[in-house]
Amino acid sequence: MTGHWALAPAEEGGVDVVRLGPDGLPDGPVRREADPAEAVRSRPGVTRWVWRSTAEVYPLLLATGVRVQRCHDIEVAETLLLGHEGRYGEPRSA
Repeated sequence: MTGHWALAPAEEGGVDVVRLGPDGLPDGPVRREADPAEAVRSRPGVTRWVWRSTAEVYPLLLATGVRVQRCHDIEVAETLLLGHEGRYGEPRSA
């Protein structure tokens, strides 16, 4: 399993994961996994993880010893883009 995968904490617990296509859209079914660490650990070939907030997701992984080499943090990216547009400090959509 290579490429980019999205991971999002689910309100009912666990996480939702889905492979992303080159266009950034889901490329297959969304899978609900009970254990965030196992969701990442079971996909060692993922090139980059995409999630809303590293501050929200990464502590769940670190608590079980799982580390991720590369990720896109949507909140951080949006903050940088807002700043570039001269809109620093405005609320993010995520």
